Amino acid sequence: MTKKLIRYFCASVLMGITGIVLAISPSEKQQVDNFKFSTLKDLRGVAIKVVIMRDDENMLPFLKEQTLQGIAEAVLQNAGIELAKPTADIGIYAVVVKVTAASEDHLNIALNVQSSLLQIVTLSRDTTIKSEVQTWPSFAQSRFGAVSVATAKSTIERAVKDQANDFVNDWKTANPKQ
Repeated sequence: MTKKLIRYFCASVLMGITGIVLAISPSEKQQVDNFKFSTLKDLRGVAIKVVIMRDDENMLPFLKEQTLQGIAEAVLQNAGIELAKPTADIGIYAVVVKVTAASEDHLNIALNVQSSLLQIVTLSRDTTIKSEVQTWPSFAQSRFGAVSVATAKSTIERAVKDQANDFVNDWKTANPKQ
């Protein structure tokens, strides 16, 4: 394993990892247990933003932000989550995909796919101060690994879909139909 790959994995581990769950995510459960509420409650909808970060601009040129955004949009729309421009009650569902060469020959790719929800919050000590902060998950949800160039695109697409499904499950738990 190259030093670059080891540093990449260590950085990813420090950001936190969650597993795949069928209902509420471990992060959302922890937030509800600690604070007795979900930051997803009464969230009307989201805007979606996908960013691909590459060490080399020629790495995985067939991997497109628009494609990944379309995957996330389809999952959220199928769940009934409104897609709109960000406002006080519309957060930003952000997906950041990082790819780097995992081997000298560039036949293996180290990847990290991280999804989060950013919302505008107001400081309780000074209500004139508003900021955009990550409110979901309460600890980073990240999928990382090293894969061949041949499987990188499908692996990333699957991670984007899985993480969008985790968001949907947490949103549905926080917003049950009346």
